[in-house]
Amino acid sequence: MKIKLKKKKYFFSVPAQAMVEFAMVLPLLLILLYGIIELSRLVFIFASVANASRQAARYGAGSGEFDGITYYQDCDGIRDVANQSAILVDFDDINITYDRGLTPDGEQLPILDIDPNPNADTCPVGNNIIRNGDRIIVQVSASYEPILPLLPFEPLEVVSANARTFLISVPIFGSAFPTGFAAESSTPSKAPTNTFTGNETSTFTPIPPFASSTSQPTTEGTYVPGATSTPRIPTNTVPPSLTFTPSFTPLPSISPTSTATAILCTGEYSVSHGPLIIRENVMEMSINNNTGHTLTTAQIYVEWNHDTGHNSEENPSLHLTQVFFAGQTWQGDVFAPSSIIQAFNPRIPQGESVIKFFFNQTYNISDGTERIIITIGTPGCINYPVDSSK
Repeated sequence: MKIKLKKKKYFFSVPAQAMVEFAMVLPLLLILLYGIIELSRLVFIFASVANASRQAARYGAGSGEFDGITYYQDCDGIRDVANQSAILVDFDDINITYDRGLTPDGEQLPILDIDPNPNADTCPVGNNIIRNGDRIIVQVSASYEPILPLLPFEPLEVVSANARTFLISVPIFGSAFPTGFAAESSTPSKAPTNTFTGNETSTFTPIPPFASSTSQPTTEGTYVPGATSTPRIPTNTVPPSLTFTPSFTPLPSISPTSTATAILCTGEYSVSHGPLIIRENVMEMSINNNTGHTLTTAQIYVEWNHDTGHNSEENPSLHLTQVFFAGQTWQGDVFAPSSIIQAFNPRIPQGESVIKFFFNQTYNISDGTERIIITIGTPGCINYPVDSSK
């Protein structure tokens, strides 16, 4: 007997488990993706703001001029450089201000009548209140807002400030050692002359003229009939010999010329200086000229605390009004952090002398920027600086 077993058929339907799982994960995935996008936007805005302030400060700290305007006063140019970094973002504010650096405690040193707070905008600034070592501060700000306002999120302000130190004027001096040229003298060197003692005599021997000679022999004879003619032997006339007597030419006598003494501004015969001293309204420095010669100056450069040098709330500024050196005087009115004294090239006498700078008010606040540089222009010492800071 045969028993047949029937196989039971199972029917499998397509399940919806994957769709359900995907539906559950999709919101989280979208939120994660949206968060990555928003975080990237925030980092990008922060990088743009930081780069804009840095590049703008670098531009403003540049030395020189552009179209007749110094870089630290080119407010439009500074903002244009900052806006070059504004990619996918618009900057809210670009503030430009200045200060005198930081104290050891990290506090800002303000410049006269200028707010050093980066939130202030004081550009442009006058030429007469800026000096070497001051800083330009550029602050750039932008706002961050989410693309989709899913949450009550206030706009986030992104701010970056950058400061750079700039130079107004740079005195340039030669660094090569003097080569020891001869000293200048008003007496010209003597040229050699021909001097005759009167004992020498010149002898002139006249030369006799040449005697004439016949190039062809001449034959003379007389024909006598019936007689034998005897021919005559021709004779040639020899010119006399010439005798040359050498004449004596006297040699010129050479007078010796004087040799100038070389000038050196280094070593034992150097030019040195004393300390820089400030008393009342005078800033002075002594100079020791040990070369043994009177020297000439090519340039005089001076720095002082022009805006806060006088202890007064009403008028703390200092104007340079007079320079006195070895009986020679310059007068004027200069209000600047540094200056090259124009049209004033006094002579440096031998020994010790003192150069004095006079100001319109008492100089009673020193900020460490005071400096005097005298550049010598005498050959042998050309471009040799007498610098109070060294």
